[in-house]
Formats: sequence, structure tokens, C-alpha cells
Amino acid sequence: MRKYLLGLVAIVAMTAVAVPSAVTAKPVKAGKPTGERCVKRVQASTKLSEAGKAIATTACTDRAAAVADARSTHRAAKKAARAAKKAARATFREAVKAAVALPPGEREAAITQARTTRKAAFKAARTTLRAARKASHAKVKSANQAFRAAMKQARAA
Repeated sequence: MRKYLLGLVAIVAMTAVAVPSAVTAKPVKAGKPTGERCVKRVQASTKLSEAGKAIATTACTDRAAAVADARSTHRAAKKAARAAKKAARATFREAVKAAVALPPGEREAAITQARTTRKAAFKAARTTLRAARKASHAKVKSANQAFRAAMKQARAA
């Protein structure tokens, strides 16, 4: 029995030594879109002329800037929606605490009113977030279309 346990401990120890080296071999995730990879691919391209490379490089950086802008506005909208929901929850909690002092009939009415207000605030936050997400997607879509058109122009140049 001890031999089996000793063998199991040895296997686990060897695996523990091997795993960290495998974990560190993972590629680093791409950060914010800066268009560097696109620019490198354009500059390495043999099918584009110098004028085409200039057009494509501009298209890469413009697309990256538009995508970054869309992401940051969407992130800000998410943060605002979270803050609005947090405020609505806090207001609801305060209303419920205040309703505890009321007589039973009025208490239920006050809590129902607070719940209705909270639901309306949540719905408004979701609506604004949905609009921001749609605007973000539309901005990225138009940036992609402009990028494709510029690349088509770069290949023609």
C-alpha cells in the first residue's frame, strides 16, 4: 500500500513540475486593438504597391481607432448601467427600511411602489445599454466596411 502511495506522490510531483512550464508557454492575449498586426501584414505583403501599402496602413490604423472608440463607449455605457442599477437597489433598500415604520396596509403599498420604481430604473438601464451596444456594433460594422473598401482601393493602386 505504501509503495502505491509513494508512486502516486511521485507522479503528482512530476506532473506539478511539468504543468507550470506548459502554462507559461501560452501566447499572450492581444490587448487593445492598435492595428499593429494589420500594419505588419500590409508591410510584408508583396502584392501591394507602395501607394497601396500607404492606403492600407491608414485603413488599418483608422479601423483600429474606430473599434477602440466603440469598445470604450460601450464599456462606459456598461459602467453607467451598473451604477444606475446599484443606485436603484440602494433606493429600494432605503424605501423598504422606511416602510417598516408604516402600518401594515401602507407598508405593502410603499414596498410595491418601491419595487415598481426599481423595475422601471432597471428597465431604463437595460434600454440605454441595449442602445449603446447597438451603436457600438454599428460603429464597428461601418469601420469594417470602410476598411474593406480601402483595402480594395489599395489592391487597385
